[in-house]
Amino acid sequence: MLFFGTVLASLPILASAYAPEAINAEALRALLARATLDSSAGIDQNVSDYYLGYKPADYSTAWAKYFNDTPIDLNSDFLAGLAASPVLAEQGVPFSEAAASLSEPGYLPLENGYTILDDGTMYLAIQTFAPDDFSGEAYDFWFSWHINDTTKYKLWYPGAHQYAAITQAQTDSLETKSSYRERYWNLTSFVDEYIGDTAYKLSIAFFDPSLMGFEVESCETGIETIVTGFVTISAYIEQDPTSAAKAGFGPVSVILAHQVRQRPDGNGMEIRSRFWFGNVLVNAMRGLFDPLSLGRNLSIHCAAEMTHLTGFLPALFQEFKDDVAT
Repeated sequence: MLFFGTVLASLPILASAYAPEAINAEALRALLARATLDSSAGIDQNVSDYYLGYKPADYSTAWAKYFNDTPIDLNSDFLAGLAASPVLAEQGVPFSEAAASLSEPGYLPLENGYTILDDGTMYLAIQTFAPDDFSGEAYDFWFSWHINDTTKYKLWYPGAHQYAAITQAQTDSLETKSSYRERYWNLTSFVDEYIGDTAYKLSIAFFDPSLMGFEVESCETGIETIVTGFVTISAYIEQDPTSAAKAGFGPVSVILAHQVRQRPDGNGMEIRSRFWFGNVLVNAMRGLFDPLSLGRNLSIHCAAEMTHLTGFLPALFQEFKDDVAT
């Protein structure tokens, strides 16, 4: 299957190749052939080199003790929302209301589930509960730290994650940045992972959430951080996240948001994940597969990896919080 997140929105040359109404499966295949990352970037694009789990040599790292490939149990609220999906469109949130909705106290009508909104956008919501010692600072650390090493990335979801890298130029810039957020903002992460039964190359262009109006922290509502990014699936494409964020959410965009906040009832922490798929892109996907099947599989994937992360990140953060991903 061929599928793209922000190929047209992020690459002006490609964007000029097709008008939005002309985007279809054939156009997406043509774009994939023209949009792959240049080999000089140092990213391994040979999928035969990728594999699930750890091999003996992978256990030599200092963080290998956190590798745990036992089955992941998902919370009952998520499973109930999944079973009820796709839900009615009015339960979802259009991207124009994304930032404001995630700043509201309490909960929204849809915290677990997926739907197609009235304008054709596909929307996913996933809620993951976390212990008291989970924090926004540790979450920001994780996104700054795992990006350059496959053995780190596999800790997150051993049954699905196969590869992770950033370009050498991006690696060289990390030591000059003092905060965890600065180390992953305006950076593109290249990974390969299974979503359902299909392995996808992903390019995730992380940006400063405030550029699109998201509240990064709030004492009033317990928000400790939020991670946002543009996603491209099935191709490694180095993007300009800041420019993409300033351009906004478009009809062929895919945007993710993972918010870490204190639970309103005071019972620990939570991660609230959201995905928006642009309406033109969703319509084009129908020429290849049912977009709702991707919505379901991505929801399960997200719930599993975030659940697993909550189990080991507090301890890993205490051990490696001063380690820069180089």
